Amino acid sequence: MRYGVVVEEFAVEVMAQLPDNRARKEVLALVEVARMDPRAWPDVRDPGSVEEIREAFGRQRWIHLMPHAGAVEVRDIGWAG
Repeated sequence: MRYGVVVEEFAVEVMAQLPDNRARKEVLALVEVARMDPRAWPDVRDPGSVEEIREAFGRQRWIHLMPHAGAVEVRDIGWAG
């Protein structure tokens, strides 16, 4: 965990496939914004799920995250750039 962020293996793989450093920086900036207030983003969990899944999004990127006490777990990353 770094700065209250845990990144799942799948999300790490997606980050490695982003087209350039600009894309990585934009995704990491979104992670930081979401970490500061994860519950400000919509809850997108499946009906009946006990895991709280939030979706944070920017112009060309999105992440799925799970809030934990003082931290977030990044489950998935998307890039449309």
